[in-house]
Formats: sequence, C-alpha cells, structure tokens
Amino acid sequence: MPVPEDYLVREYFRRMIGDEGLKVIMNVPEGEITDEEIARLSDTKLTLVRKILYTLYENRIAEYRTERDDNSGWVTYLWRFNYDNVRKMMEEEADKRLTELRCRLEEEKSGVFYQCKCQRVLFEDAAARDFWCDECGSNFEYVDNRDLIKELEREIEKIEKWKEQIRSV
Repeated sequence: MPVPEDYLVREYFRRMIGDEGLKVIMNVPEGEITDEEIARLSDTKLTLVRKILYTLYENRIAEYRTERDDNSGWVTYLWRFNYDNVRKMMEEEADKRLTELRCRLEEEKSGVFYQCKCQRVLFEDAAARDFWCDECGSNFEYVDNRDLIKELEREIEKIEKWKEQIRSV
C-alpha cells in the first residue's frame, strides 16, 4: 500500500486503526498480498494484522479474494487496498457526524433544560415532576446551555472545514 501522503488521510487511518495499524499498512506493497506476508513485512503479530485488515475491510478500504490449494485444502486470503473509497468514507463519516451535531444543536437551542444529580431533562418533564427527582432524591435545577451551544457550533464549523479539506485531497 503506498504511504498516504496527505496528512488528513493519514490521520483518518490513525483514528481508524491506530498508530500500529498505520505502521502496518505503510509497509504493504501495492497489489495482492497475504496477511502472513504483511505481518512479516511490518514485523507485527499476525493476529494484529488480521484485526487491522478486517477493520479496513468493514470500512470498504481493504478487499480480499480467496484461493484454495487443491492438495491441502487450505484457503489463502489475498488482500488488496482500494484507495478510491478513502475520500468517500471520510466524507460519509463527516456527514454522519454533522447530522448528529446539527440535531443535537437544534435540541439544545429549542429546549430549556433542568438537571438533578442523575439526569438532565426538559423543562416540561421537570415541571411534571414538580422539579423533584424520585430516582436520586434531589431538585431539578436550571441548566444554562449557552456554552454547550457554542461548543456544538464550533465542532460543526470544524468538521465543515475538515470536509472542505477532504474534497481538495
């Protein structure tokens, strides 16, 4: 596998498979290769290599085909990497996270929240319980969520910028 030159792509892989996984995939040549060869080339345990490969497979970045030895019956997995899917997967991840954050932001902006020692509820729920939590035996107190709203907005802006950078990769 050619070394991902772009910092964003490398960081994406680092989050997905960790530093050890990044070290492993950076030592894999182009074309088909067995997991045993990858382990040997990267000087890594075979079990870790397989874990990394299956994570990449689940994310549609690694693909494999099998060959059966007619004499022994052994099945060999031949792995290869599909870089065409990397940008697409990065964008899908960003879109999913943006959707979650935007929904959460909308909830925070539209609701008035109260909190006791064990939970955070909307005003309506706190009022229906007379501002008393039966679960922990404490009062529901008003929660000022302006800082949380600002943090969500900053996170959304950060991911939107990241998504723009992905497009330029």
